[in-house]
Amino acid sequence: MTAAVILAGGQSTRMGRDKALIQVDGQSLLMRTCGVAQGLGLPIYVVTPWSDRYRDQVPSGCRFMSDESEAQGPLVALGQAWRSLPEAQDWVLLLACDLPCLTAAALHPHVAQLPDRLPSTGVAWLPRRGDRWEPLCGFYHRAGQLALEAYIAQGGRSFQGWLATVIVQELPLSDRTILFNCNSPEDLANRPHG
Repeated sequence: MTAAVILAGGQSTRMGRDKALIQVDGQSLLMRTCGVAQGLGLPIYVVTPWSDRYRDQVPSGCRFMSDESEAQGPLVALGQAWRSLPEAQDWVLLLACDLPCLTAAALHPHVAQLPDRLPSTGVAWLPRRGDRWEPLCGFYHRAGQLALEAYIAQGGRSFQGWLATVIVQELPLSDRTILFNCNSPEDLANRPHG
């Protein structure tokens, strides 16, 4: 089984306000991202230290995971999610909450292929931009949990650093605009439309 884990624990420093609550086309970025996961038919978990702030920004049935890793970054949040998810959740679709162009249609073919992907072929299935992985819009198999926990225990906090230690397969995307994220007011103003 696959679960969607949405990260909404960042400080939004460059944006100057809470990114998860920013409205795009009448919906908060968090609600839009939850809607994508809902459109894929996945159980949704939001990792955040502010569940009360976001409770009315998520669809019913969405569950919150208290972000014990506040200020430690998204890699630690993934480790926490794996520890909290039921064992039956083999795959995690990890998503940042600030992806305004993300669509269920772009990810659906990949979700459908997950049962055929074995951990021996890689513990992560991620898009690439140049020589770097895009870790906050991709799939992670639970087989990577021990390697992740060991990396974190050694003080590692970098997704790129951890991904360099495990087998990662490239996730082919026909529409790369889904990776556009909003880190600043300029990003928000210049986001692709359509």
